[in-house]
Amino acid sequence: MTFDYNEAFSRNLGLVTREEQAILASKKVAIAGMGGVGGIHLQTLARMGLQKFHIADMDQFELANFNRQAGALVSTIGQDKTDVMARSAKDINPDCAVTAFPEGVAAENLDAFLDGVDVYVDGLDFFVLDVRAMVFEACRRKGIPVVTAGPVGASVPYLVFDPGGMSFEDYFGFAGKSDLEKSVLFLVGLAPALAQRG
Repeated sequence: MTFDYNEAFSRNLGLVTREEQAILASKKVAIAGMGGVGGIHLQTLARMGLQKFHIADMDQFELANFNRQAGALVSTIGQDKTDVMARSAKDINPDCAVTAFPEGVAAENLDAFLDGVDVYVDGLDFFVLDVRAMVFEACRRKGIPVVTAGPVGASVPYLVFDPGGMSFEDYFGFAGKSDLEKSVLFLVGLAPALAQRG
């Protein structure tokens, strides 16, 4: 079979125009976290026709991931999440260029992870709040928009941080707070109406 980009993603037309599809094809997205949130983001964006990705995750798939993670399969147990999900994106579009960061995101590789990136999609684990704040601040400095999703109950609120708008710190107010306080602030900030409370 010969892969044809235009045919593969022709049914996106209507949701996007041909011109917008071409724009999507040219953009690079960084996603940290290839688990229950980030893995789905990668597959969805690949199906939208995006084909340039930086992905990061330091974990391997395990049996406990089966209830929620796209790459968690019997055949992938023990494999690096970045390897599995890079293969998944290339199975959707063999022309995908995926750069994997199997060591996760850290201060040492943050510049490389964000190099040439047009948008950052946050798929980090809930409790890595200091890493998340570091990545968001680096995106702001580099002029990269950030999208974060909070799977809460049966819904998902999305927050978009424009580099010229409110910063992560302005919104969540982590400075000087304990880890527990940061967790509460992050949870409430993801879904300020607390619609999931019931």
